[in-house]
Amino acid sequence: MQQSPSRDESTQPEAAGTIPLPPQQPDPPQPTPESGIWHSSSLGSVLISRPSTSTWNGETVVGESPTHAAEGARAELDGSPTIATLTDVSVPPTLMMAKSRYFSPSHWLHSIILNLPALKWLDEEVSKQGECWQGLQRCRALGESLKAQRLLLRFPGQYGSHLPDKDASSKLLENYLRTFETVYRVVHVPTLKGEYEAFLKNNENPNTSFIVTLQLCMALGACVNDDTFSFRPQALQWIHEAREWLESSEKRRLTMSGIQIMCLVHLAQQATESLYGDRVWILNGTLLRSAMCIGLHRGPAKLPWMSTFQAQMRRRLWLTVMELVLDASVDSGQPPFISEDDYDCELPADLNDDQIGPDIETLPALNTTTTFTDMSSQIALSRSIGVRLSVAKHWSKIKPNGGYASVLQLGSELVAARQSLNQTLSALRPEASQFQHRFCDTILTRYLFTLHMPFVPLSNPLFCHSHKTCVDAALELSYLTLPASYPDNPFVEAIRMVSGIKEPCPDFDRLITCGSGSFRITKHLATSILAADLAARVAENGVSKPGSALRIAEERWLLRAVVEWAEARIRAGQDNVKDYVFFAVVLACVEAQMSGESAERAMEQRGREVIDQCVEILTEMVGDQEVPQGSYPSVALEDGELDIMGAFWSSDFSGIGWMDSMSMLPM
Repeated sequence: MQQSPSRDESTQPEAAGTIPLPPQQPDPPQPTPESGIWHSSSLGSVLISRPSTSTWNGETVVGESPTHAAEGARAELDGSPTIATLTDVSVPPTLMMAKSRYFSPSHWLHSIILNLPALKWLDEEVSKQGECWQGLQRCRALGESLKAQRLLLRFPGQYGSHLPDKDASSKLLENYLRTFETVYRVVHVPTLKGEYEAFLKNNENPNTSFIVTLQLCMALGACVNDDTFSFRPQALQWIHEAREWLESSEKRRLTMSGIQIMCLVHLAQQATESLYGDRVWILNGTLLRSAMCIGLHRGPAKLPWMSTFQAQMRRRLWLTVMELVLDASVDSGQPPFISEDDYDCELPADLNDDQIGPDIETLPALNTTTTFTDMSSQIALSRSIGVRLSVAKHWSKIKPNGGYASVLQLGSELVAARQSLNQTLSALRPEASQFQHRFCDTILTRYLFTLHMPFVPLSNPLFCHSHKTCVDAALELSYLTLPASYPDNPFVEAIRMVSGIKEPCPDFDRLITCGSGSFRITKHLATSILAADLAARVAENGVSKPGSALRIAEERWLLRAVVEWAEARIRAGQDNVKDYVFFAVVLACVEAQMSGESAERAMEQRGREVIDQCVEILTEMVGDQEVPQGSYPSVALEDGELDIMGAFWSSDFSGIGWMDSMSMLPM
């Protein structure tokens, strides 16, 4: 066959009026073993980059051992699951893919690879669809019935039809003002209380935006109202009404009250798990852009004249928007899409709410830095926004720069910011509440995990600082989130005294048990880190070493407490049972290794026991409502169902169309 001349060799003119075709592009280069390798199973695929260099500087990573590479090559040939090849990795994960879903290295879902034996057991159960898998499917069906029971009857356009009586409403509102509003400033408390009192006196034809705001405040207050989240159905209904109100008119979003409601919706959706990480991040983009459209990101002095009260409320609300933007970014593992160059709004004045108002034209003298005010917590937390913004951007970059040195630098700044925050709150007189202390510290701890967690599973001693930082932070968080009702014993009291833990905080304990979103994610990360450290110590025969034996006893006890916490979450109305199942299996595996028994047999037995218990709990909660029986068909995940993987453990394992064979990806 005669070859056609190349473009350079051709001398024939192009026909007039024709559009020249672009030159044919060469085929993309085929992936090579030096590029990276997918470690896959029925539960997901993790990419580990594998260049031939021996250093990790942001663009290159620590090279894998020849043995590891050989195992990966064999797995590619026989198509078998490759979870086992994730042992002894020496490079941070590059990304995780699930069907069309992308997870950066900082996404909390990567923490599941810290406990490979339990993950492998779960993978095998899903693959063979045996007794445990059937039990999980039964739990899913019960969970769907439970959700159906929570649906309240209403008509579109009706707001406030499910308000509780005066006493309950007042309590829920006070719960919110005592907790969330002390850290994330959204409303002017005296104004809101005045509108509420007027509403109680005359509730005919109330202002719709006030009703929506009130209901969202009560939805958040319901999260800390009791140990069982008894107002969960109403909270979900109030959130739905708020979203409907916002969506009914685009103009409503571009007002101060609209931004306030959007902030409350964002908080309430995460606290009640009515929306998950990545979709929260997507909708959070609307919040950020709406706030910028009305100029919240600019300093009030640079805008047309406004009252002192308006200026202060704008500054407060912008700080809250920034906090929510960062929160959604780290929870989803996606970039925040804003930098410090994009705004110049100053910090609000450190004043109490009763010192500013619509009728106050000039600000009073500012309080001293050690005087506790309604703004103390928000201002103290805001001083770390710069470093937290850098942390949120670090792992979401396609081409991170600075390598591990930048991680250490950011980590040092983050630790300093955390210490400064705690010192500032402790120095206030009267001192900040325990809820404010724990809430703010949990936020900073979340960023420590985000920054250092990708290095925790690595075997290279170069990254031991990240491992130690995460373990220490996980221990502190575990004691901060220990339920007040947990039975005391001398060991617990001694640890609490050494850790500096003060009196219990029922509000925070209930938030950790009944809440979701970042509150549950941070606890999940801390538990995964401690479980991995415990397993490593047991594997090193640390039980016989006095120092290590004490740490093993401590971590084992904390892991048992987490299993009880996960069970309490189910009893509080959380239909997601896989936290409970997974951590119970992790604990069974470690305890079997400690006693010299078969870990596989222990995980199998404990898994069946816990799943059966979950079925009993959910069956009791569902009551007499009919639940589908028999087999449970696979439900394929749609590409558009963006929230399902954000709630990984509540997804339908049977329908996960993840990669089940190893593949290579060029970097």
